[in-house]
Amino acid sequence: MNIASPLIALVGVVVGAVLSYAFAVLGESRRERWALNREWRERRLQTYGAYVADVKRMRSIAQRIGADVGLDDQAPRLRREDGLDQLAEANLARGGLFEALAMMAGRDLVEAARELNRTVWRLEWFARGLLDDADVEGWHIAAGNYYEAINRFNHLARTEIGVTGELSPRTAEKSPREHYEQERRTRTSKAA
Repeated sequence: MNIASPLIALVGVVVGAVLSYAFAVLGESRRERWALNREWRERRLQTYGAYVADVKRMRSIAQRIGADVGLDDQAPRLRREDGLDQLAEANLARGGLFEALAMMAGRDLVEAARELNRTVWRLEWFARGLLDDADVEGWHIAAGNYYEAINRFNHLARTEIGVTGELSPRTAEKSPREHYEQERRTRTSKAA
């Protein structure tokens, strides 16, 4: 009886079992990594979105206070005395989410968030009266810097979480009054 034939079959079965086990372990490991990456991507999306919402809330409150002191003519007015506590609460919420963001995000995105913090703080300082209430030009420059910073943050956040497509950048809009005056001048020049 030839013993080589059953040994070759046995070696084939053992090699097949080992390869089957190895591929099953590799496949399971790949599925676990994919699920973990997906979970982190979702957490980052939630954190980044909540952070931007808090930054926007802070900017909105500052803009409304700015409207009350004559710096901004677009937002509904909010008296400084009534808005300072809201501004402080918004800043606390933004700060908490920034810390969560800093633990999850890459270096470039954290730096973009820091710059966004600085630009919204500048608006906050105008709203609190810590900067010149009569400096309308300074207010508009600070608002423009805010839009640049939020666009950079959004671009980097989208890249980090793998969102494809072009970002539609935000810009400071002309006030309804400016639109009206421009339309009015156009109508007047056509009538003449």
